[in-house]
Amino acid sequence: MTVQKTSVSLDTQLLAFAEHYQITHQLRSRSEVFAAALTLLRERELETQYAAALTEWNATEDADLWDSAAGDLMTSGVPSAPR
Repeated sequence: MTVQKTSVSLDTQLLAFAEHYQITHQLRSRSEVFAAALTLLRERELETQYAAALTEWNATEDADLWDSAAGDLMTSGVPSAPR
């Protein structure tokens, strides 16, 4: 992983929270706090994008075709996988 140093300006309350979080979660640096926060933001963004893609997919004829084909497998007596 390539690391790049940068600087940010934060409200004092946000910085105090970051320092508190670092201590209570035993992180080595504020950079780890910010990396964790940005990872969560990226995951939230991906969830939003996946939800939008699913909504778009569900509006297509392909989704209806898939649902009918997948439904056939569920009701056609295909044996289930061994447990």
